[in-house]
Amino acid sequence: MVVIAIIGILIALLLPAVQAARAAARRVQCRNNLKQIGLALHTYHDSHRVLPMGSETASGQGYWGYAVYILPQLELGTAMDTVDFRNPDCCAYIRALQGISPAGPEQPNPTSQPFSVLICPSDPHGHEKLEDGTPNAYLCGDLYPSTYLGVSGDTEAGDGCGSVLNGNGMLYSLSAVRLTDAKDGTSNTMLVGERGIPQDLVWGWTICGGSACDEYISTERGLSPGADAPYTSGIIERFWSWHPGGAHFLMADGSVQFVSYNIDLSTYKALSTRHGGEVIGAL
Repeated sequence: MVVIAIIGILIALLLPAVQAARAAARRVQCRNNLKQIGLALHTYHDSHRVLPMGSETASGQGYWGYAVYILPQLELGTAMDTVDFRNPDCCAYIRALQGISPAGPEQPNPTSQPFSVLICPSDPHGHEKLEDGTPNAYLCGDLYPSTYLGVSGDTEAGDGCGSVLNGNGMLYSLSAVRLTDAKDGTSNTMLVGERGIPQDLVWGWTICGGSACDEYISTERGLSPGADAPYTSGIIERFWSWHPGGAHFLMADGSVQFVSYNIDLSTYKALSTRHGGEVIGAL
């Protein structure tokens, strides 16, 4: 009995340490995901002399997002081969490829499998599939939400999820921003940030979705913890993560910074603009 009691005590002591080690490993992998996304965005920029659009909103109901443009740079070229940008509505296009509407056999498509590089491993809903027609979701076929959304600047549009045009950040609707446009300095300008996936999986569809709240968001609502709950405006309209204390952000120079929830709001918003002229100290 004494031996059993001792073993029980040891397990109780070791379990928190094991959990902490796993959390630390997931946090490192999340950071590495953002580094890969940063490298992909820089490689795209080197080839096209401009960053990809945060969201394509010229026509249709479903919009291709920034992530689809960098699939080849993320070594996901096979998924990119299934994309046809000539289709004015990516949602209708994907549903057709998946055999949903019109009904038929499923064909290769870019959204019916999860891509680990687009999902924080700490997110409990990161590899769960959102099925076509789910409440609060567009008819965009079966897809997997992403954790990493573009930073459109410090001001949102409409009801918070309206498309941002002429944003003062790096990625927004129909954006065509160059790295040299980051006049505040690329190390002081956010490019992509973490936004946790809601319990019901709606929003965060960076390959094909509905622009704001799906493919990018602003910093207007500040940085504060989210919640493991279904869709609410507070969950989807601001950056937050499943890591304790803050969230990771990819900066325009390719570095990744962990930003505390305690950051001053004005400083946080200044980091999301590319040419505000603000003087910002080190994070």
